[in-house]
Amino acid sequence: MNIEASVGIIFSQSCQLLMAKRPLSKTWSGYWEFPGGKIESGEAPLEALRRELQEEIGISVIDAKKWIVRRYTYEGYEVTLHFYKVTKWSGKIEAQEKQKLAWVSPDANNISPILPANDLIFKAISLPDMYAITNEYEYSGNFLKKVKKKLKNGLRLIQVREKAISKKAYIELTKEIIEMAGNFNAKVMINSDINLAYKLNADGIHLNSSLLHRLSEKPKDLIVSASCHTAFDLEKAIKMDLSFVVLSPVQKTQSHPNATPIGWDDFGKITQNCSIPVYALGGMKNNDIKKAFNTGAVGIASQRAIWET
Repeated sequence: MNIEASVGIIFSQSCQLLMAKRPLSKTWSGYWEFPGGKIESGEAPLEALRRELQEEIGISVIDAKKWIVRRYTYEGYEVTLHFYKVTKWSGKIEAQEKQKLAWVSPDANNISPILPANDLIFKAISLPDMYAITNEYEYSGNFLKKVKKKLKNGLRLIQVREKAISKKAYIELTKEIIEMAGNFNAKVMINSDINLAYKLNADGIHLNSSLLHRLSEKPKDLIVSASCHTAFDLEKAIKMDLSFVVLSPVQKTQSHPNATPIGWDDFGKITQNCSIPVYALGGMKNNDIKKAFNTGAVGIASQRAIWET
């Protein structure tokens, strides 16, 4: 049996998230979830969200941004969840079905148990739609100007990955990007050099798939992401409880023209039931973000298109 539901991630002024405890009369009673409910026949996902939030917690949605779509299997049910970020509403939030409500911090959630489909949201909610990968070699001379422009326009996550420049040049480039990013509250990841990430006080480390499998534990005090190309890679990343992964190549790429692309359909099948946030990588354009959301990704990763616009 297939079920579709709309789910609202409601933000308070202090950026806490609203959760509701399922009452005894419902399946999975006692579990916490984000408010929402089943989409009725002939109803659009946004219409269902507005109706459900009015019925459950007494508010009228004013501003809701469509986010990711996730598919799960629950006890023989195929469930598709349409997640929305709700940032503006009218009315007073009150439990209309005698359910318990709680505001929780996405960084320090202290309530349990949480429905498995909702647990992922705490890992993904603070991640931006775009994960930018540097490409200084192809833009020699004015690349840092491009980085600064993108940061001014809202870019918040950058991986410094340069295979065609010297180690000295790589370090100097990374230092400049880290300093620049600090002015915009953006995060900087270093590609596959854990010691350098600590030395330069970077925010995180991005593991290539080879390093991912060589490590027995996650580096401490860093955001840790990884490149995944197979289900085996994903299993290792999940086991290590990484912050997020990139899955590639979704489409044909300039850097790996002979690689067989995954394609959006298979990409969605892989991310289905995946408990770790996933970025789509490989041939991505800025207008692919919506497609990525609809196949379960939190956004796209880009090495070229991000810098060309």
